[in-house]
Amino acid sequence: MRVTSMAKKVVTLYIDDTSLRLLVAKGKRVKKWANLPLESGLVRDGAVLDEAKLAAKIKELLKAQRVKARKVIAGLSGLHCLSQVITLPRLPEAMLAEAVRREAERALPVPLEQLYISWQITSTSREEMQVFLAALPRNAADALIETLRQAGVKPYLMDLAPLALARVVNRATAIIIDVRSTEFDIVVMVEGVPQLIRSLSLPNGALSLQEKLPTIREELERTVKFYNSGHPEKPLEPSLPIFVSGELADEPELYQSLSDELEYPILLLSSPLKCPEGLAPSQYMVNIGLALKKLSPGKWASLSVVNLNALPEVYRPKARSLTKVLIALSIIVAIGLLVPLVMLVQSTAANTASLQAQLDATNQLLEQRYTQQQAQKKEIAELEGKVAEIEVTNNAFTAVLDNFNRQHKIVNGDLRVTTSTLPDTVVLSSITHASVKLTIRGMSPSETEVLAYADSLRTSGRFSQVIVSYIEKTEEGVTFTLTLSARGWD
Repeated sequence: MRVTSMAKKVVTLYIDDTSLRLLVAKGKRVKKWANLPLESGLVRDGAVLDEAKLAAKIKELLKAQRVKARKVIAGLSGLHCLSQVITLPRLPEAMLAEAVRREAERALPVPLEQLYISWQITSTSREEMQVFLAALPRNAADALIETLRQAGVKPYLMDLAPLALARVVNRATAIIIDVRSTEFDIVVMVEGVPQLIRSLSLPNGALSLQEKLPTIREELERTVKFYNSGHPEKPLEPSLPIFVSGELADEPELYQSLSDELEYPILLLSSPLKCPEGLAPSQYMVNIGLALKKLSPGKWASLSVVNLNALPEVYRPKARSLTKVLIALSIIVAIGLLVPLVMLVQSTAANTASLQAQLDATNQLLEQRYTQQQAQKKEIAELEGKVAEIEVTNNAFTAVLDNFNRQHKIVNGDLRVTTSTLPDTVVLSSITHASVKLTIRGMSPSETEVLAYADSLRTSGRFSQVIVSYIEKTEEGVTFTLTLSARGWD
């Protein structure tokens, strides 16, 4: 959700390999801007390498521009970041975060332990929802935030450069390309959602833009072909405009030749903020997109529906008085039980290995000390007995873990059916799964919806028995309890 702030100043910072860009906006206008070149070695591929030196540069820039604000909106390079639009069944709000985490774990090629995950629901239908997922490398995000801290500023919002660019364009469906000295971003936005994002390094920062153009053209062609191959029913139209910014925007002959070769019209990406004389907005489009996270200049409204805060939750200030009552599902408890079981199995395996090492040491002592043979034989027998007991225990816990995994799949299946058959007018207050019994409590406008919901559950074939065990009319509607007997627990 965009928060309109017409009077408050917004300070944005964007750092790439070669420069530090500052832009301050207020209401509809850009008030200050500055670009401080960076020497090689401070930042590489969008990741901060020397936090102390870069922090000193930020202090220098803020002081030179007389910017006293200590809260900023920070931009992070799209290099090594991941994004994807995922589809989930329509779920209660209390289950969304866990569902997104699991789908991210399945879909992303990098372990979640190395990433910070941010997400936003972009559309919802009767049966499913579309979620935009963004993943930032932990090391890059941590280094940037620590650098800002050392510079005496604190980010309260963070965004990826490609998402900031998508916020500037005034078309719901378009292609955006922003070229900087060492990298460039390509964004394919369809119906307000960045469906495909590619952030790529350029071969050599010392090359001229004309020498880099073949690489840019090749990657742009590859991006369009990749999107069209995945959407044959609705490919990108040849009339779809490509909006350019950055270094390419300053070379009309080059981007016109690119338009001729690709056979797509190319337009300049314009700023919705009013820019003072002397400011080249094409060089600050990422900063402008960052400012638009908080500003809504005049009648202009961003057509990009994605406006998530990529700042990791661990760095966000805790809410002071906001409370939210969530429905706790007892099914999650079963998943939580797996953690101590796994730890116990691992501990048992470690004990087994330790005892085996002692047994090997005893065998060596038998060879060296023949005179103690009888006493050590007794010790070996005792140790072997302990090893056998531990192995039995280990096998027992392994069997329990396998059983929990099987039950977990059944519980997920039951939950999917109970939520997918739920009428829109019926609200569930709790779902309790105990052994083979599933108890559902909720509220409905009338008995008709309750009975229809019960019939749908019976028709699903998932449950051996569905009973309306309690129903009572109240001023708000009808409260009810359904008792279901689950299958598959034999």
